Amino acid sequence: MFRHAALCAAFFAATAAQAAPVTYTIVSKLSKVSFNLEHQGFIPVSGTLKIAPGSFVFDHEDWSKSSVMVSLPTRMLDMGDGLWNEQIRGDESWMALFKQPEIRFRSTRIERKDGMSGVLYGDLTVAGVTRPVALQMKVNKVGMNRVSDKQSVGITASSMIKRSDFGLDAYMDLVGDEIAVQIQLEAAVGADTDAVKEMQMNSGAH
Repeated sequence: MFRHAALCAAFFAATAAQAAPVTYTIVSKLSKVSFNLEHQGFIPVSGTLKIAPGSFVFDHEDWSKSSVMVSLPTRMLDMGDGLWNEQIRGDESWMALFKQPEIRFRSTRIERKDGMSGVLYGDLTVAGVTRPVALQMKVNKVGMNRVSDKQSVGITASSMIKRSDFGLDAYMDLVGDEIAVQIQLEAAVGADTDAVKEMQMNSGAH
């Protein structure tokens, strides 16, 4: 009887440990934010922002115990064309965006709807202006990464925001106000050694 009780205690302890919130490190070389908006109604133009190194807490069993905070360096904004990148950085109309070192998102709560889908609520700060946003969120997979041999999680989230809500109202007759945003976030347990290497490369260190 005592052996049975001990086995039961060990089982429940292991289950509780598995269900506890886990801290994941963002795999910055894979994680990014993509966005698109209308260009005079002709075509949607797109760009990307890289997610800076960081970490977040995710509880696979109880999403309400999870929290996410990410930053996106504005210097890493890429419209897919070098000349266009230079033009928008040199345009005073976009100065409010680029004078801030980063765009930030901080979750306020995560609501699980069904299966692996839910809503990620939080505060988005762009050009120094903070507004509440809600993103449709899907947990793609939680499990072992066969390349890194690390416990990993992959998350996709999307939303529609208006740039004018953040004071970015330049060229409203030429560029759409609504921006479709999609976040691709992969993270793993343990340090992101590639992020350290990239920081050294960008700083000129060897």
